[in-house]
Amino acid sequence: MLKTGKIILLAACLFCIYSLAVASDITFNASVDKNIVALDDTVQYTVSVSGNSAGGAPSPRLPQFVNLNIVGTSQSSNFSFINGQTSISKSFIYTLRPEKIGQAHIGQASIVINGQTYTTETIDIKVTKAEGKKKQPSPPSAGIPGFPSIWDDFDDFFNSPFPRFPRPQVVKDPIKADLKASQTTAYVNQQILLTFTFYRRVNLLRSPSYSPPDTTGFWAVNLPTNKDVREVMLNGIRYVAQDFKMALFPTTSGDFTIGPATLIVKTDPFTSEQVIKTNPLKIKVLPLPDDEKPANFAGAVGDYNMDVLLRQNEIERGQPIQITAKIRGEGNIQTISEPVSSFTSEFKKLSSTGKENLIKGKNGVSGSKSFEIVLIPLNEGKFTLPPFEFSYFNPVKKEYRTLKSRELSVNILPSKIPLPQEYEKSLADENAKKQMKPINIPWRKIGAVVFDLVTSVYFLLPFLLIIVLLITFVSYRKYKERLVANPVRFRQKQALKVARKRLKKAFHLLKKKELKEFLGEIFNSTAKYLGDKYNFSAAGITADGLREILSSKGLSPEAQKQLESFISECDMLRFTPSSLSRQRAVELAKVAEELIIAVEKIS
Repeated sequence: MLKTGKIILLAACLFCIYSLAVASDITFNASVDKNIVALDDTVQYTVSVSGNSAGGAPSPRLPQFVNLNIVGTSQSSNFSFINGQTSISKSFIYTLRPEKIGQAHIGQASIVINGQTYTTETIDIKVTKAEGKKKQPSPPSAGIPGFPSIWDDFDDFFNSPFPRFPRPQVVKDPIKADLKASQTTAYVNQQILLTFTFYRRVNLLRSPSYSPPDTTGFWAVNLPTNKDVREVMLNGIRYVAQDFKMALFPTTSGDFTIGPATLIVKTDPFTSEQVIKTNPLKIKVLPLPDDEKPANFAGAVGDYNMDVLLRQNEIERGQPIQITAKIRGEGNIQTISEPVSSFTSEFKKLSSTGKENLIKGKNGVSGSKSFEIVLIPLNEGKFTLPPFEFSYFNPVKKEYRTLKSRELSVNILPSKIPLPQEYEKSLADENAKKQMKPINIPWRKIGAVVFDLVTSVYFLLPFLLIIVLLITFVSYRKYKERLVANPVRFRQKQALKVARKRLKKAFHLLKKKELKEFLGEIFNSTAKYLGDKYNFSAAGITADGLREILSSKGLSPEAQKQLESFISECDMLRFTPSSLSRQRAVELAKVAEELIIAVEKIS
């Protein structure tokens, strides 16, 4: 028996040591790529978890973001498999955009692994004003801030295929600018194409100075400059025009104003600079509808399709299986999340890495995002992996759509290399769950028995009695609380009760023939009653003091006369106690009782 106890104690110690070792190998931290960010820039926030037990780590619980919005998410994982041991690190990457100038704050992220909670440190970020270049004349080959390479092609714009304009003395509207949006009503994260058009009908002395419009509330992506210039007619006048475009993605719902954009130009050395401003644009951003929103929807908006590819159809047990899920289409590629799939217990998800391919075209942002998903097979045999699903919102159709891949078949071959210890334990737990027989509880029979019990008279009568007693107790407690809350009222309510007890005590003293003590108790009981009734202290009060107090309390003349007689009698007997007979004591007690009753009636 002693040997068995030692074995159990040793096993418990080994289990504790193993649990501490598993917990201690986890590293969980968070970082940002910058602590000072401009209002029109973004911050990359990375949450990383690493260690031998990080393979089954769930997504972290996100912290509270102050003055920051999430505009994109991605994941990456690294792992090594050496001598049967697995080492894993996973990173969850979030692209954040500030809302306003000032301080921003990232709270503590948390994650639960093997029953233990890990947290990160908080991070403070300073948000500065937008980084538009200053409105200063730039060299002829300099670019315009806000649009990439807007003036890089100097010959394309200033030396267009059209002949150079003559220099008339006065030219009406030599320069014009326009700012347009592809739509003025959009959903959150829907792509909006913003086009700035520059018109001229004269030669420029130098390159213009440009200030881009304010795009607060949007994630902005500069698109390639259209190098083609074109001739247009505005109100019958010939202009050379060129377009510069930007893709905007609203981050929150509400009413927003874009612009105005400002252009400063100089056409000749003899005139002052001209400041040209476009009209501001009003954009209404609608929230995504809640009706029919899929459970796995993660915020992607646009038009997408999905391909899922299994790298190996046959592999040994314990060796990694690689699956590539690629989502492509038009929209904010950064907000595409990993497609979901419900893997069976025969497979352990090891890692997932996302890779973006952003394409900036003349008509907006498109591209693809690939996810490399690694699984570890735990059992041998032929299996069918469940399909992957990805949900997004199509703003043109105004509906949610879910893409679903085909099922993937894989053949797992035997292997001589044992599984890592944590995977063996996981597999054993799953097999134990499968072998457990389900317990069928006859809920209907139990419900019928309970119903018969609670509706029987043997249950209802005690139950009703308990309810009545409970109501009585609560009512009495509330009554006592009201009395205690008003001490004066409480003394007045208790005055008669206390007086009766003291009179009863006086009669006991009379029966014992303790006449002197009886006389003191009779006087004190009356004085105490009057003190409680009229709210004054009766302790140590004399007959003269009692007369003086009661004369100012509004006591009726009849009661006061009766009280005067009683006090006088008590004073006389106090100095001549030998004259107090038992018969006179009884009469005096009755006088005190009648006096108390009389005062009680008139008050």
